[in-house]
This record gives sequence, C-alpha cells and structure tokens, in this order.
Amino acid sequence: MNDVTPENASFFHLNDASGAIVAQVTPDSPASQAGLQRGDVIVQLDGKKIVSSSDLQMAVSQMQPGTGIALGILRDGSQKTLSLKVGEFHGNAEVASNSDGSDNHGKLGLAVDDLTDDVRQQLRLPGSVHGVAVEQVRPGSPAEDAGLQPGDVIVEVNRQPVPSAQQFADKVHANPADKDMLLTIWSKGNESYRVVHPSQG
Repeated sequence: MNDVTPENASFFHLNDASGAIVAQVTPDSPASQAGLQRGDVIVQLDGKKIVSSSDLQMAVSQMQPGTGIALGILRDGSQKTLSLKVGEFHGNAEVASNSDGSDNHGKLGLAVDDLTDDVRQQLRLPGSVHGVAVEQVRPGSPAEDAGLQPGDVIVEVNRQPVPSAQQFADKVHANPADKDMLLTIWSKGNESYRVVHPSQG
C-alpha cells in the first residue's frame, strides 16, 4: 500500500489526501478473494476513517486471523464496501514478492513488474519509456537509500536495457555482490542515474 498524498490524490479521483492506495494485491490472499484491486483506495475500516497506510496496517495487525472486517473503498471515484477476513501475516518480503522480478530477499530490496498496458496507463508513461516499474521498496533497503520509489521505472542496469522483470532480476543477480550498480531511472518525467550500493543479505 501507499499513502494518499496531495500529489497523487487527483489520479485516484480523491478530494482529500487521506486513505491507503492498494499498489499490489497478492494472489489468493484475503484481499484478492474479496475483490480488492490495484488502484483501490481504502478509506474506512469497519466504519472508521483510514488516514494512511500505516493507520490501516496498525489497525489490522491488532486483529486475530479470521476476524471479519468491512473495508470502505473508492474505486475510480465510486464508493464500495468489501467484506473479508483477516489472514495471517507472513512478513513484507513474502507479501511483496512476485515470481519474476522480486528482489525483496536480496541485493536491492525492491520488487518490479513488467510495463504492461495497464501499468503504463496507471503511471501515465510515454511510449518512448521502456523498462520495469518499481512496485515496492523495502524500508531501509539499498533501493530506498538510493531514492527509488514505487512508480519509478528502471530503464537500465549498468547502462544495459532491462525490458522485462525477468531480465532485470537476471542482471541484478549477475552483478558481483561487492560492486555498486548504476540504475537509469525514469521518474516524474525525467531520467536520472542512481548509484545503488547492494547489500549482501
């Protein structure tokens, strides 16, 4: 999840900067089974206002697995209520990982996704931008230290194009553990270079 900010609120048809934006839904999770989708904004939990993603996480973490909850969401400006049961927490790395471009357990601490048509539309990417979209960044990771954020697009690794999540993962894993990586990042309409100092965890 991401926080709603004054900068991104309008993209989700929101009038104020509060709520938790769903950035990724883990397959076969309680959220997925309840019909929660990427881009939904969670604004209420059992009728109580949700101000931020940490607000929601704190409230849910205090509930027992199996507890039934009602989530009030906004989807493209329309209000909906979804009913689901709280599942067990398996840790950020497992929840955030995906089968192709996941690096949550490794050097950089981020998960990426292919630039599908849906992702391109969500990020409002021009057709000239090719690479992989940053889905999630682990707090305190080398990726966060380098300033990477969800929604950024990694265009190159060490000056080499990475047109797919799998190719990104291959290049990251092929990089020697003690060597820095140069990432070309497209972010908010501009490209820039970021040096990442990989961890050996």
